[in-house]
Amino acid sequence: MGDPFCLVLHLTGILLMCLLGVIPGFAAGEHLKLLRDQCLALMFMLGSLGFVFGFICVVTDDIRRGAGSIIMSRPISEFCLVSGKWCGVFATVLLLHVSFLVAYLWTSEIAWNPEFLNLVSLAFYLGAIVLAMGVAGLRHYLFGGSYAVVANVTLLVLVAAVFTVRLLVNGPAEFDWSGIQSGIMLALGLIAFSAFLLPVAMFADSAIVLSVGVVLFFFGLISNYLISLVSLPAQLQSIVQSLLPNWQIFWVADRLGAGADVSIGYYVSSGIHAVLLLAVALIVGAIAFERMELKAV
Repeated sequence: MGDPFCLVLHLTGILLMCLLGVIPGFAAGEHLKLLRDQCLALMFMLGSLGFVFGFICVVTDDIRRGAGSIIMSRPISEFCLVSGKWCGVFATVLLLHVSFLVAYLWTSEIAWNPEFLNLVSLAFYLGAIVLAMGVAGLRHYLFGGSYAVVANVTLLVLVAAVFTVRLLVNGPAEFDWSGIQSGIMLALGLIAFSAFLLPVAMFADSAIVLSVGVVLFFFGLISNYLISLVSLPAQLQSIVQSLLPNWQIFWVADRLGAGADVSIGYYVSSGIHAVLLLAVALIVGAIAFERMELKAV
């Protein structure tokens, strides 16, 4: 969270959400669905990018600098070390994800009317961003410390606070609340993405981690289609879809946009799927780190 790139990612996401909301469109009657799909796709892309650069900074670069050996000189297990690093990166990505989700809900109010923008809400939106940067800058000037950390937290808090005031004043009618359900599923998708990327970050250098992250992202978008091209029994096909990167599992925006419900069981099964992938990745990462330590000795 203290890396300036994280703040750049944060500001980029929030401003792009607003830009997507104010761009004129020709999807008469479906402008909100189009906005939802665009914003959710942006959220997942930026979250994935956050995991890629987070792992490069916290895992890959630390191992290359020998910081892991220093930490392992203390009474801590390899699994705890790898889990702690993942939790640190996840906390940062989760902060960004929640902030982007609040930004989307607010953007849905700005663009709710298919003919006119809510200029008052737009002014509050941009004003909250400017105020957050100003408050963080003032705090940094007076007390020092990491500007990026303070700015990221302040940006989330102020945007969420002003959004809450808007919600209390105007009521919940003009907000796309289905975005929350989609956002929860995308958070599980980001966990699954991190599970596939973490073992690579333990072995490879920064350039390879970045390359693999890009390939994973795009392969997960088309893997469902590629698997369907192969004639497999239904049960085997389901197993293959579960073991390979497949982000379609976590995309429920289309179903919600069509008015269909997503059962609690689907959320639970998707969550279990993501957690199991993560557990395997943490175990593999811990074993890989232990072997690297033995080779160093």
